[in-house]
Amino acid sequence: MNLEIESTSTPKAINQTEDRYRLLIESITDYAIFMLDETGHVSTWNAGAKKIKQYDAEDIIGKHFSTFYTPDAIARDYPAYELREAQARGRFEDEGWRVRKDGSMFWANVIITPIYREDKSLLGFSKITRDLSERKKAEDDLYKAYEEVKESEERFRLLVEGVTDYAIFMLDPAGRVATWNEGAKKIKGYEPHEIIGQYFSKFYGKEAVKTGFPAYELSEAKAKGRFEDEGWRYRKDGTAFWANVVITAIYNSKKELIGFSKITRDLTEKKQLEEQLFRTHEELRESEEKSRLLIDSVQDYAILMLNPDGLIISWNAGAERIKGYKAKEVLGKHFSTFYSREAIERGFPQFELSKAIRDGRFEDEGWRIRKDGTAFWANVVITTIYSSDNRLLGFAKITRDLTERRRNEELMQKNQDLVRINNDLDNFVYTASHDLKAPISNLEGLLMALLEDLGPEKEAHQAVISMMQRSITTLKKVITDLADIIKLQQSNDEVENVSLESLLDEVKANLQESIKTTNAEIIFDASGFDKLAYSRKNLRSILYNLVSNALKYAEPGRAPIIKITTFESQSGDKLISVEDNGLGIPAHQTSKIFSMYKRVHDHVEGSGIGLYLVKKILDNSGDHIEVKSDVGTGTTFTIYFRNKRR
Repeated sequence: MNLEIESTSTPKAINQTEDRYRLLIESITDYAIFMLDETGHVSTWNAGAKKIKQYDAEDIIGKHFSTFYTPDAIARDYPAYELREAQARGRFEDEGWRVRKDGSMFWANVIITPIYREDKSLLGFSKITRDLSERKKAEDDLYKAYEEVKESEERFRLLVEGVTDYAIFMLDPAGRVATWNEGAKKIKGYEPHEIIGQYFSKFYGKEAVKTGFPAYELSEAKAKGRFEDEGWRYRKDGTAFWANVVITAIYNSKKELIGFSKITRDLTEKKQLEEQLFRTHEELRESEEKSRLLIDSVQDYAILMLNPDGLIISWNAGAERIKGYKAKEVLGKHFSTFYSREAIERGFPQFELSKAIRDGRFEDEGWRIRKDGTAFWANVVITTIYSSDNRLLGFAKITRDLTERRRNEELMQKNQDLVRINNDLDNFVYTASHDLKAPISNLEGLLMALLEDLGPEKEAHQAVISMMQRSITTLKKVITDLADIIKLQQSNDEVENVSLESLLDEVKANLQESIKTTNAEIIFDASGFDKLAYSRKNLRSILYNLVSNALKYAEPGRAPIIKITTFESQSGDKLISVEDNGLGIPAHQTSKIFSMYKRVHDHVEGSGIGLYLVKKILDNSGDHIEVKSDVGTGTTFTIYFRNKRR
């Protein structure tokens, strides 16, 4: 029945509605709401306009609204542009600087809406201005801004209904919707007849209704005069939007509560933008923090920033480690601190910056100086850093300590020189051993011819002849040993699965006479392994030399006992030990026995090259030998054949 009465627009219903609109507008003080005529001249003025813009009504009514704009905006004819846009598009919204009466500036949100008569002719414009300099107070008590509007009640109604970006409506004291404007219809989706008379909790979520939040809002507005909140509200179709809500209690002249004004604005886009900006800010902050932590944690590079003058403005842990300075000791100093006096006198630090500016980067290697005065060989990269407007902000400087690399390069060069010398020596030894064979053969022939010529007289010269024969034999042995070394250097023997027992039998057969003469006992324990992947010829040479040495250097009066044992280490290496009970080796001699022509005992015949060959063979295959010995007790040689699968 009420809907029917409203639809017939009886004079009483119209008057009630217009009274509500008038009371609604007169209750608002935080919005400047006024009318412009069709030419942009102020035709109404309210208390909110006076509060925000500082003009009294008699000072401003009749003046053009460009009075509130900056000289620049007036020069651009911006006020006229706003009216054209509002008329062309149905509304115009803007945020920008506006000017108060005292000349001070404030940041304003402006909405201009054209208002038409029933015959569609332009009546004028409604203009709502909000001071957003203090955004929290931006939308307080919008309806109070209408107190000073003295035009007809029809204009009040047109003014409110013309606003489409705010849901502006009245609630009765019980919280039921009493009025509904176009903005409310646009934002919330309800037609007036669908919502007027309904409790306003229809716009809230189930949880908010369950906790009594709508009633709480009214009680707060009643107790404090107003209530403002931002949160999720719901449209007719069930979709959510982020709303800014201002509820203001409205009283009549007798201080009786006659209802509430409720202004709702859809801030969903703003909320999404704020969340996006927050996420972007957090991601940027996190990224910057990660970059800072990354640079600060780098230990192997000195990473620092220089300002355009070359002064140090950042310092990382790597810089402290490499250069020796704490951050507090070096920040603000010129980076030439790290250069030698000679480099500074030549202007080299400034040259580096100039080259970096010209080419975008500069790279160099050279000596730099630490805090303690020691020099280190540095690789330096200096890169220019520019702002988005191509202004030089400074330089990134990365320094790496390459002193160790430089030493290694020098060692490599020395090693190459040694290899070249060694090769030259090998070539010399090979040439000498090859070229001396013929002269020695000639000496043997000449000695034999001399013996024949001497005939019976050779007995008188037998001592000299024996010495000559021994010298020729020794010389031949030396040449043979040298030839063996050259062959070992150049050999690349194939690996095969060698039976140790079979190989040891072959060695024992070759040493049969010595074994018999010394009454030696050779024990073979193959409990660890009985076969080994190795060059048969080289393995035979190793065993032959170790066993023959054990026989040669036996303790006089004690039969040699030579024990050969195989076993594996935890890492998979295969080991062969050759243990004897011979003379033993003095501790100070154990480091020398693997050198060429080094002998510990001179009372037995030997060339001093056997153990050298053993070590050389093992070095070539990546394996090694160790020795432990006690004088008078015996010696143990342990051969380590590396596990090639590691």
